[in-house]
Amino acid sequence: MKTIIKYVLTVSIVTYIVIFINSLYPDHLKYIDNKIKDHFFTTKNTEVFKNHVTIVDIDNKSIEEIGQWPWSRNIMSRLINNLNEMSPAVIGLGIIFSEDDRTSPSNYNSNNLVEAENYDETFGNSIENSNTPVILGYNFLDTQTEKENYIVPYVPAIFKNKVTNDLIGFFEPSSALLNIPMIQDASYSSGFLNSIRDENGRVISLPMVMNYKGHLLPSFPLELVRTIYSTRKIYVQNSKELQNFINIEDVNIPVNETASMLVNYTNAESAIKHIPAVNILNKNFSKFSLNDIASKIIIIGSNASGLSPKTPTPFDTQISTIDLQALVIENILNKDYLFKPHWSKTFHYLSTFVITLLIFVTLFYASVIVTVTTALILSVVSYFTLAHLFHDKGYILTSSYLIEAILLSLIIAIIINFLKNKKDLLNVKGKFASKVSKQVMEDLLDTSKKKGDLSSKRKNVTIFFSDIKGFTKITEKINDPSNLTKYINRYMDAMTKNIMLDNEGTVDKFMGDAIMAYWNAPYDVKNHSDKALTSALEQIVLLDDINIINKKEEMPILQIRIGITAGEVFVGEVGGELRSDYTIMGKNVNHAAVLEQAGKYYAANIIISQSVKDNVQNDYTMLLLDYMQVDGTSDAFNIYQVFAKGKATGLVEKYIISFEHAVQLYRSAHIDDAIVIFKKLLDDEDILNIKLCKLYISRCENAYEDIRLGKFTSTQKIDKSFISG
Repeated sequence: MKTIIKYVLTVSIVTYIVIFINSLYPDHLKYIDNKIKDHFFTTKNTEVFKNHVTIVDIDNKSIEEIGQWPWSRNIMSRLINNLNEMSPAVIGLGIIFSEDDRTSPSNYNSNNLVEAENYDETFGNSIENSNTPVILGYNFLDTQTEKENYIVPYVPAIFKNKVTNDLIGFFEPSSALLNIPMIQDASYSSGFLNSIRDENGRVISLPMVMNYKGHLLPSFPLELVRTIYSTRKIYVQNSKELQNFINIEDVNIPVNETASMLVNYTNAESAIKHIPAVNILNKNFSKFSLNDIASKIIIIGSNASGLSPKTPTPFDTQISTIDLQALVIENILNKDYLFKPHWSKTFHYLSTFVITLLIFVTLFYASVIVTVTTALILSVVSYFTLAHLFHDKGYILTSSYLIEAILLSLIIAIIINFLKNKKDLLNVKGKFASKVSKQVMEDLLDTSKKKGDLSSKRKNVTIFFSDIKGFTKITEKINDPSNLTKYINRYMDAMTKNIMLDNEGTVDKFMGDAIMAYWNAPYDVKNHSDKALTSALEQIVLLDDINIINKKEEMPILQIRIGITAGEVFVGEVGGELRSDYTIMGKNVNHAAVLEQAGKYYAANIIISQSVKDNVQNDYTMLLLDYMQVDGTSDAFNIYQVFAKGKATGLVEKYIISFEHAVQLYRSAHIDDAIVIFKKLLDDEDILNIKLCKLYISRCENAYEDIRLGKFTSTQKIDKSFISG
């Protein structure tokens, strides 16, 4: 009886922990959850739905025949007129006409006696006189530009929000990029084309309504749907079954707390019908069917190369902005929605309890194999349950509860089995050795040293990243696998020994030809930043000896880049039951990797951060490179190139002083004084880094315009494009 009570109590505690973690940190497994949902998308059956939308595509073929984009507005007028003759239900323009047509004859008319045609007016008249309602697209802006507009576009829709503010929060843009008034005012209505990308750069959901200057305004797809229903009223409501939803007549569109609709992507290659615009202009009826126009929602847009922004989809493909808008309309009219059901919390709580209970029942069998097998079966059942609800019902349910319930229950069940069977020290060491290096294991098991432990903690460490320059090209030159293995192992062996044996560092991992190492974990290392920097300098010297052998064997010469930073990280054991590692995590790890990559841009073999410079106890010859901000963070700091041990003397010292003085002048916007020094240093035969000097001269030359526009900044942001450059 006591045993059963213990098991029930354990099940209850694990269930509570899983629910508590997911309630407190709902997005902590978002990456994994997104990957699982992506897999659900890719495994969907190829949908064939009833098409309500046809895209009149200003594609590459149309541009080749009509001429380069943008076309004159009289051509767009003819396109609208020709479409009207084919009786569509509504016409949507997914293109923003924010500037006047400079090709209009009226712009060049010098004879006041004859009134020349204004193409914008012609286009506006075609829109205004259209028998079919014409809906224009526009964009809300996040940042200030010269084209921003604070005018609220007219929309005949009347919104009635019946949802309290604590259950829904509309996006609130500050300005808008509208069509020119001559065109905007001629339209029946308009809708915004904005989409919101997630942290992976994909559009998962599309806002249906935004709050602009106190006015609720519809999206482009929503306004097209409203127009075909010939109603003015749009309701924002919620219910127990759908939670938040937007109602238009008999259509209920489920939306989330930001009034955004989840996009139900299709894996069909041509789900949306496209007709080249040139065929409409030329009335080439042999190239398309009138049934694809008559009574359809027509969207005029572009899939031409370089004209239409592309959005990644879960299918490892990209979709254009205009196809995305059309797909959302098809989702709405076919009622093919994805949404979070109202009973999702109950499902998550109940499934967590059931999974935990079933795994802990296996403890009665006292077998890890039975426990693991049960966990695997539950994993498979959970996957197919979520997949079925996604594919057949459109229900979006998070997988984090199920994943954590299985993993946490499995780990605790294994620990209980481990304690019950009293594993001996040999088994402990075997499990231990699979998680950390042999050196770390022996050090930590030696209780007389008491240098450190494997518990998770925060700790100040020095982090090291190195990478071989042009290794991809090297692998192409060395075709023989055995020779390549011998070649890379010679390098790795020398560098690993230098880090671990000569300088008391820990090699964390090898990533292809890259090495990640750190100092001061798991055990304490005195002057760890000096140890790391000393190792880096010694590795550059070691390369000379290795390259002597490489030359003899007619192998490519090796060159490396090294990035080093110091700071606080999370230190501990990461992984699962079958494989785990003692490692470090945190933003400073990313900083070290970025510094190594930045060596490409600055032509520097060794780059350190300000934190390393502040930590080192010894003197080194180093040169201030830049003030760097890593993209996506607020972290900014000085970075330095290190050349050798010992303080700089003589001409080298004078060069460094002059160069760093010029950098400070540049940062304080004394551009004229800075560029004089940089150009003078460039003529020096003993220049330490010629590419860096040329870089600052180029920056100075570009700074004049930035200062004039008030955009000057001396902070260099590090992002992918910067590093690849």
